[in-house]
Amino acid sequence: HPRGARSLASHLKSRLRLVGIKSALLHELLPKVVFDDAAALAAAIKALPIRLAAARPLDEAISSAGGVRFEGLSAQLMTRLPGVFCAGEMLDWEAPTGGYLLHACLATGRQAGQGACAFLACDGRA
Repeated sequence: HPRGARSLASHLKSRLRLVGIKSALLHELLPKVVFDDAAALAAAIKALPIRLAAARPLDEAISSAGGVRFEGLSAQLMTRLPGVFCAGEMLDWEAPTGGYLLHACLATGRQAGQGACAFLACDGRA
């Protein structure tokens, strides 16, 4: 057993640096049964559809660049995963910092919120 007596969470923390939000995202995205099989977990992690348009050095950023591409979103900013919406700095949108970025975060948040409301109403959950 490669992890010895350590728990899976401890092993993932030490070997893959999966802690906090990274660990929470895996638990949110993957079925619970996957965490019982190391090979299945490795395959699931490798198959996660995360695409980066480009990376920028953090030392030149006030806010980081990149994010979810607009091509992968509906007009209401919903992803291809029904009920998941993106707004603000989650989006692949590079803008001047300061008030422009703040305005864009608020505007896209409103748009995504309205889209979520419409989605829930159409889905009968509201």
